[in-house]
Amino acid sequence: MNKYIIYTPSFDENNGGAIVLHKLCDLIKKTGNDAYLWPEKKPLMKIKNLYQIYRYYKKILKKGSFKTFHLFDTPIAEEKDIKDGIVIYPEIVSGNPLESENVVRWFLNKPGHLSRKINYGKNELYFFYLPAFNDKNINFNEDNLLKITFFRTDIYYQRNFRNREGSCYILRKGRERKIEHDLRDSILIDNLTHEEAADVFNKVKYCYSYDLYTLYTAYAVFCGCTVICIPEDGLSEKEWQSKEEYRYGRAYGVENIKKAEETKDLLFPYFRQEENNDNKSVERFIEKCEKFFNVQNK
Repeated sequence: MNKYIIYTPSFDENNGGAIVLHKLCDLIKKTGNDAYLWPEKKPLMKIKNLYQIYRYYKKILKKGSFKTFHLFDTPIAEEKDIKDGIVIYPEIVSGNPLESENVVRWFLNKPGHLSRKINYGKNELYFFYLPAFNDKNINFNEDNLLKITFFRTDIYYQRNFRNREGSCYILRKGRERKIEHDLRDSILIDNLTHEEAADVFNKVKYCYSYDLYTLYTAYAVFCGCTVICIPEDGLSEKEWQSKEEYRYGRAYGVENIKKAEETKDLLFPYFRQEENNDNKSVERFIEKCEKFFNVQNK
């Protein structure tokens, strides 16, 4: 049985990548396997950069700025845990900071999309969160889907069934894109708390998203918004989301609003089904890792 070390930022309820990395640790532990988090800014002691180590322990640990989620079982790894363990990096990480011999890359976005560069090693194993995030030039195994869900349905639900006016919009990872909707009286939700965002989603009629893959578009649907994802040039609807279920309730461009409205009631049941599939997805992930690295290490 291997140990799994997940290289991650601090838990942040507004950071989808951090959420699923922390939840992956929790779900692996629920299978009976060992799993730990490694804070992304924590240096290896063998680097022998005493100033770097001092800064980490003073600013990160003593001030408690590396946060975990109280409902998840997410212990922090020690350096001895890395040896013979399997290290899981999100796709944005360059190189192999923990110098592990067993590396998994989890594509939480398209490789290179956020970091602008790809610096991976040999004999690594690749998984993707959505089919749209897989790069077939890097990962040839299109069966390596690892999708984990975490929904704040205690906050995001429809309370307003009457008149709605105006719009809101989401930038997040699409913040460099050109604004294409009318900004008059349109509310940006990026820096709002979940409670504040839910209030806005229950007030406005339309929600425009320039981030094509954020979970906030689903939250807006749960609250009763008509959601319009602003298309990217050269990216078709099926290239955006290959499975019809991933498109429920969300229009890819204004021309698809009718289809989105017809399917929005299907989105919540689909997400609940996906949430129930998390354990099976993680079990397949562990089986693939054990098989791959057992062969590699022989």
